[in-house]
Amino acid sequence: MANTQAYFGFTQYQGGAGGAPTFAQSTRRIASGNSTAIYTGDPVNFVSAANGYIQQAAAGTTPLAGIFVGCKYLSTSQKRTVFSNYWPGSDATGDVEAYVIDDPNSRFIVQTSTTAFPMTGTASTMTSGVIGQLAQFTIGTGSSNTGRSGAYLSAVGSTATYPFQIIDYQVGVSNGGDPTSQYCNVIVGFNNEILRSNGAVTGIS
Repeated sequence: MANTQAYFGFTQYQGGAGGAPTFAQSTRRIASGNSTAIYTGDPVNFVSAANGYIQQAAAGTTPLAGIFVGCKYLSTSQKRTVFSNYWPGSDATGDVEAYVIDDPNSRFIVQTSTTAFPMTGTASTMTSGVIGQLAQFTIGTGSSNTGRSGAYLSAVGSTATYPFQIIDYQVGVSNGGDPTSQYCNVIVGFNNEILRSNGAVTGIS
């Protein structure tokens, strides 16, 4: 069955190189004056690694700080602490406590956009063409109703500073599970991430 476009950002698939997700994460900060919304599944990078403030990442070659998965802040309007799966871009008194999956060996499921990603060929000669390659994302449009990201993979190639590496296809019966159709889901790992143990952009180690 052909896939349909339904971007959901980056969802943790494995913690480290195998096994169930461990949700290994770090606590970071969002400045209360940061007016850009950040959604669960959004890639984020540092405004300044020295002070731990993060922001929604834009496609590029800046090392990622990880994948955003929620936050806690003192709501100015509600006058109480709010736990939220997205940062709305306002309504915080003081810094926002943000949660980021940053294990450099984590794996994530993400939907792809263009016809460059699906497997090609006939049933007997099917080839992937993208497993092991590096990939760029587009931030997309998140949902304030669900708090979910709208990020997706938008380019694939050999650019050494692309932020992700494609590990495999997610094959199944749900949407995105057809690897031969546009908008297929793939499993990725970090390529350009600030906590990678070797400190270099050399692909998954």
